[in-house]
Amino acid sequence: MINTKKPTQILKEEHKEVLQKLDALEEIFAKLDSKQEVAERLKELAGFFAVDFWLHFAKEEEALFPEIEKFIPRDGGPTGMMLIEHEDLRNTNARIQEAVSQYLSGSDAPETREVIRKKGIYFIALLREHITKEDNILFMMADMHMDGNQAEKVLKLFGEIEKR
Repeated sequence: MINTKKPTQILKEEHKEVLQKLDALEEIFAKLDSKQEVAERLKELAGFFAVDFWLHFAKEEEALFPEIEKFIPRDGGPTGMMLIEHEDLRNTNARIQEAVSQYLSGSDAPETREVIRKKGIYFIALLREHITKEDNILFMMADMHMDGNQAEKVLKLFGEIEKR
């Protein structure tokens, strides 16, 4: 079956799923003192943000952004800024993942919960803002400028990225 969706539609749908996961994560960060209540869901969400989530970034970085950069330069342009934010999100996520691992392995240290909360709140805020910019600015630009051949190329790359 041929995919009739635009690449940006697919990414926006993925953004909706990510936003739902961020809402769930935010609820958990408020309840870290009740480990028994939140541990299983936190483990599930941490797993999503450790692995599955980065597939989305790969689609943007390896497929969509290079096509956008054919009509808007990376340096000083929106893709350059998105890549900087991707790196910040990766680094912040790494710190959260480390702290979550300690927390789920039995650490009851207040410092561990504090790292999860502080880094988590930052991660959630940055990612929500990032998604808003992509959905309402970058993807609109892509839809305005990308031709059908470029969109097909991006969709083909999406498929290859998902198979890896």
